Parts: sequence; C-alpha cells; structure tokens
Amino acid sequence: MKHHHLESVYPRYLRNKDIAKNSRKLYGIVLKQYMSFLITNDIQFAKTSHILRYKQQLKEDGFSMSWIYIQMSVVKGFYRYLRANHKQLDLSEVYANDITEEIRNPHPKMRMRRQMLTIEQAKKLIVSTRKNRKYIWHYRNHAILFLMLTTGLRSIEVRRAKRKDFIMQKGQWILYVQGKGRLEADEFVKVTPSVTQAIHDYLEKREDNNPYLFIPHSNRSKKGNLSRSFFKKMFADTLKDCGIKQAGLTPHVMRHAAATFNLLRGGSLESTRKLLRHKSIDTTLIYAHHIDKMKDDSSKQIEQFILKEEYLPEELKSLILIEY
Repeated sequence: MKHHHLESVYPRYLRNKDIAKNSRKLYGIVLKQYMSFLITNDIQFAKTSHILRYKQQLKEDGFSMSWIYIQMSVVKGFYRYLRANHKQLDLSEVYANDITEEIRNPHPKMRMRRQMLTIEQAKKLIVSTRKNRKYIWHYRNHAILFLMLTTGLRSIEVRRAKRKDFIMQKGQWILYVQGKGRLEADEFVKVTPSVTQAIHDYLEKREDNNPYLFIPHSNRSKKGNLSRSFFKKMFADTLKDCGIKQAGLTPHVMRHAAATFNLLRGGSLESTRKLLRHKSIDTTLIYAHHIDKMKDDSSKQIEQFILKEEYLPEELKSLILIEY
C-alpha cells in the first residue's frame, strides 16, 4: 500500500480543531507517523488490535511514555472525529464505531487536582456581572458567563455560535452549537428564560450585521467571532472584578461547574450526560431523542441551584419562575 485514504482526511481534522499553531503542528507529526504505520502494515481499516499493536511498537522503538501518551491522545481524538463526522466526510460506515474507545491512556505523570468553581463563586459571577452592566461588552460577558454556567458549553462552542442558531422551538429557546470535533451546528442546549433575556439584552445593543452571537467590541477588532485568547483574559478580569482570588481557575471550570452543580442539586448521571453532550450525536438521529432531551430541564435547575430564589432581584426572579 502506497497511500491511505485517511491521509486526505486528517489535514481537514487539524484545520477544524481549535488548537494553537504549535499544537496543530505536533498533531500533524503524530498523525503522519500513524499513517505511515497503517501503510507499512497494509491496514486499510484499522481495528482496536491494530491500535494496541501500534502502541506496543512505539514502546519497543524506545519512545518515552510521555510521547506515547501524546500519540494515543491524538489518535483517539482523531477516531472520535471520524465517528462523529464519517457521513459528512463520505467515509465508510466502518468509522461509525470508535475503535479506540475502550483503549485506556493513563497519563504518565501525576496530575494536579483540578480547580473547581464553588456555588458561591458562581453566584457571585452571575449576580455581580448582571448588576454592573454598563457598556455593551459588560452585557456580552454577563450573557456568556450565565450561558456557560447553566449549559456547560465549551468556550469554542460559544465562539462558534451564530445568531441564526439561537431560536425558539416549541416555546423553548435553544442554541444549536457546533460541538468539539464537529463540522456542523447539529447539537443543541436549552437556554433558560433569564439567560435568554441576558442574551437579548446584549443583542438589542448591537448595531452590526455580524452573524456571530457574541463578537469583539474593541476598536481594533469588530469583525468575525471572539478569539481563543479572549476567554482567558475576560474570565481572569471578571474574577478579579468580582473579588474571586482563587488561583488556577480557567474558563473551562464553568463546564465542570455546570456538571457538578447538576449532580449536587439531585440531577441524574444520565441528565448530566445529556447536558454535557459527552456522546456525539449524528444529524440524522431520530426525533424521539430530541424530544426526550427537550423534556430535560437541567439548565433551569442548575440556574436555580446556583442563584437560589432569595438572592435574586425581583425582575430576575420573575423570569426564572416562568414555566415553559
């Protein structure tokens, strides 16, 4: 075998992946090396056993455990992408299954304990940013934080969100999102009435034709969507403004917080799985799956759990009590 059909696919995967330039270069090196393994061994459609053989070969070739961990992480991520997008990529149904799903890839080094956002801190972020809105970017930042804390959205999903994806369906506001490793906005989250109001408050102040739901408002950049670096700076500045001094908090803690709060308030593991969309879904999934998800009110319950009714201003309290 001189070529492999995935050689034309992985560059598209790299272009679609939201990573830094150096990381994209590293991923390219890893996948090129993996393609070489497939070609050398005449493997058209890899199986789990082939991935394990590849891992063993790396060990025998003397690569460090850290490099093998990186290799396996990249390969596993690539096959998750293939599973989620094989139809759009016009690939064989073989790729409908992730052959790497059952392969463990423990990190070779001890990891630091992940920093978490407390309920009190989450409450302070929402209430303080709402109270202190003055300029348009204050309205934007409040809406983003409120949305992420109650839906578990990733920052990349917020960056990719467009106005046309924020719609009302069967009396419920939802936001279609382009999930991690996806090519289309084919997943959705339910948006609570008060978060919906926060987003509309922001949109009402905009006088542009930018298609993105959240955009930059600096004099230097008023086109396109928010940058990767925006979230880190915005979150750090907001924490400081709210008097939250805990070190190690990153924007991604809001996703972890949403999951944790959902479980703490009594939500099931299944409702949390749906909330975070851990299982990738296909655009052709049966309608019943969406109906089942529409019945789940995790976002609303998380919002109430964080804020608790007694802490809410009257106008916000009335929004949360709306039934839908």
